[in-house]
Amino acid sequence: MTDPVSYKFVTKEELTYLIFTPWENDERMTHGFSTRSGGVSEGDLATLNLGFNRGDKEENVIENYKRISKALEVPFESLVLSKQVHETQITKVGHKECGNGILIPNKWESMDGFYTNEQGVTLVTHYADCVPLFFYAPKYGIIGMAHSGWRGTVHEIGKKMIETWRNREGIPVSEIQIAIGPSIGPCHFEVHEDVASCFQSQFPNADFITYNQSKDKYTIDLWACNKQSLCSVGVPEENIIVSGICTCCMDQIFFSHRKTGGKRGTLGAFMCLN
Repeated sequence: MTDPVSYKFVTKEELTYLIFTPWENDERMTHGFSTRSGGVSEGDLATLNLGFNRGDKEENVIENYKRISKALEVPFESLVLSKQVHETQITKVGHKECGNGILIPNKWESMDGFYTNEQGVTLVTHYADCVPLFFYAPKYGIIGMAHSGWRGTVHEIGKKMIETWRNREGIPVSEIQIAIGPSIGPCHFEVHEDVASCFQSQFPNADFITYNQSKDKYTIDLWACNKQSLCSVGVPEENIIVSGICTCCMDQIFFSHRKTGGKRGTLGAFMCLN
């Protein structure tokens, strides 16, 4: 898991997505993280916008989901979308939730993390700088995803997923693998003292929270925050993949809320047991 080349881009026709190389040849699980390319949306949303709340035409978003589903080779009807509100609610889903948020109305008011042990259920979470967390325990046939924005990171949603799997599903922490996907990096995540104090309270004396006196702002490494949180409950460091990709730096490839001031589309993270 410590291979510095932790990811690769895959292009099928005009659509490009990212995968994590340690999981590349695992036929038991399909995963991917979308880029901006390969869809039909226009303007600031060009082209693979996966957000229904960005002012896009609904038929464009549906077509974009169909295209990414085809590229990943998962059924469009198997997608399960959540409603993310930067909290730490986590739930278990199955075939009865397939189509949630895309073919049928969203059943949750708040759900930033979910998981499944059923084959043919494709989990989908959404991003445009927040941290995507992918969870996988191959020996136990279970996958999960968590949307970890700065609030989710402070409140340690990744740690909560690990504890849920351990306590409710009986999965040894040492068997859980995690991938931290593309998000805003420490190079661009600058905050004022009000936000920084939340992190300092949760991660005291952390060297990944630094103060820039000339700007009177703090720089925070969300990847390191999540990694420390996961390791604190026993996840072996070698079980954690960190892509190290900053969506703000690579805004020509990924949508970035901060870089564009909110004029952007939405990225999607996908996982499915085969």
